[in-house]
Amino acid sequence: MYADKLSMAHSLEVRVPFLDREIVEYAQRLPASFKVRYGQRKWLHRRVCEGFLPPAILNRKKRGFAVNVVDEWFQDSLNSNLGGYLRDPRSLMFGFLKPEAVGRLLEQHRSGKHDNHKMLFSLIVFEEWLRSN
Repeated sequence: MYADKLSMAHSLEVRVPFLDREIVEYAQRLPASFKVRYGQRKWLHRRVCEGFLPPAILNRKKRGFAVNVVDEWFQDSLNSNLGGYLRDPRSLMFGFLKPEAVGRLLEQHRSGKHDNHKMLFSLIVFEEWLRSN
């Protein structure tokens, strides 16, 4: 989200699928009627995607990435299975971390005392990485 905001603020396109120079040059050579038609932007892009995406997605208005949706999902997950995941004495991360400190981070976040979602998410990803190796 930060990269998106900063890149837009400086008129930069940083999303990987659109960085290919040949694709950009090809799109620049296309006539305007392929880009905007009947007041609809990205006309050609939408036609190409028709075979892959349902009309409900193709025709909806642009939406930003809703941070509160992610926060709500994360909070619900912490209250269910992820909370136990962070407190599991068999967790591999506890070979590197103190279980009490992780528990404090979790409790502070749950109580609303501190927003530790980035740290807690990083711990969950760390544990997953340890389990996958």
